[in-house]
Amino acid sequence: MDIRDQEIKRLMQAFQSVQGKSEDELIRELVGMIKSGRGGITPKKAESIIRTLEQMVSPKQRRILEKLLRELYRG
Repeated sequence: MDIRDQEIKRLMQAFQSVQGKSEDELIRELVGMIKSGRGGITPKKAESIIRTLEQMVSPKQRRILEKLLRELYRG
């Protein structure tokens, strides 16, 4: 199996792991990953990414990103 096949397999596993989960569950998981370091980025870096993405997405997607950001900095 080459690198490309491995990446596709990981991507498919990621999609399967989120199937059937609510928006709130996904946000909690993302926040947990970021805060624990498993996401590979710091909360500040995540904020920077979110702020950049907010300019390019629909209002509904922007609402989700803002919810993610609020949860990231919540107590």
